[in-house]
Amino acid sequence: MKNSELRIIEPVDAPTIEAESEEFASLSRALGHPHRISILRFLAKQDACVCGKIVDLLPVAQSTVSQHLKKLKDAGWIEGEIDPPRVCYCIRPETLARFRDLLNILIPPPLKLSVGDSKMETKESIRAVVRERYGRMVAGSSDCGCGPGCCSPAGDFNDIAVQIGYDQKDLTNVPESSNLGLGCGAPLEHASVQPGETVLDLGSGAGFDCFLAARLVGETGHVIGVDMTPEMLERARANAKEAGFTNAEFRMGEIEHLPVADNSVDVIISNCVINLSPEKEQVFREALRVLKPGGRVIVSDLVLRRELSPQLKNSVEAYVGCIAGASRKEDYLQMMRNAGFRQVEVVEERVYDVGLDMLGSQELAEEALAAVVSVKVKAFK
Repeated sequence: MKNSELRIIEPVDAPTIEAESEEFASLSRALGHPHRISILRFLAKQDACVCGKIVDLLPVAQSTVSQHLKKLKDAGWIEGEIDPPRVCYCIRPETLARFRDLLNILIPPPLKLSVGDSKMETKESIRAVVRERYGRMVAGSSDCGCGPGCCSPAGDFNDIAVQIGYDQKDLTNVPESSNLGLGCGAPLEHASVQPGETVLDLGSGAGFDCFLAARLVGETGHVIGVDMTPEMLERARANAKEAGFTNAEFRMGEIEHLPVADNSVDVIISNCVINLSPEKEQVFREALRVLKPGGRVIVSDLVLRRELSPQLKNSVEAYVGCIAGASRKEDYLQMMRNAGFRQVEVVEERVYDVGLDMLGSQELAEEALAAVVSVKVKAFK
């Protein structure tokens, strides 16, 4: 099987396998009772921590429920906060994400990167591949294979940022480790962010655009980054703490199901992330939901000028590099309109030639260069 195909067998050292297996087994043991599964299913559907209602959920005594809750909490599945005289419980999304990752690492499904396939297992497989590759990139793998500059030295990251539209001063206004050489544009350039506004970044990574936005909104404003990769969130939160950004927070979540309240955000930005989603129109519906009336969205993304060859479309490197999952430009704009956005407009368009050598062949790189274009799209609710 060619190494450009999605199903790749990669060597893993025995200690790593043993550690991951033990971690997975520990999480699985905590799920070894149907009542605990019921508790997790219930908590996963809630928007906030739950007090008391869990007891009414199960046909057992309160003491038995407490034992189940303790098992789940000890394993890291849930966390609790004291609200006298009760304890409120929430599911820990990072544990859920880690469990899914371990399942796909240790018992990989027969993946098929067929983006047009509507089966949920295919969509979840795509997310698992993207999450695993970007998580590896944060960990500093020398073979991360995910995006334009993710395996480059830090100096190259700055060169890439300038190449895709950032100003040199932007690079000095954010923590250095927040710039991972990802992205295909600078969405804030057209966002007209004002002091006091709330900005949401879809697929916030290590926080690069969030920190730039945090400086624009000031102390009276707020920035929310949403990312589905635990390693990215850990890096972003560490960056925020180290640099003293108190007006930026980072939440675990998928951009198709945003952990953000309705009508609560003034501006949404995103940088080369929506193309990675197998459910782009759902992403735009969620974006519309959380925007305030009159709010605006500005996304930098890759779109297609023409269809890709099957070899490029089914390449894992091309997918996690934001190419194989891209839509035709006309379809991308129409999905935004279908979701309910108005005044959908391409405000900037440029050739995209960053990091195409990751595709592994000159032929594929030339095809991508001819087919892919970087756009910045602005729209309003």
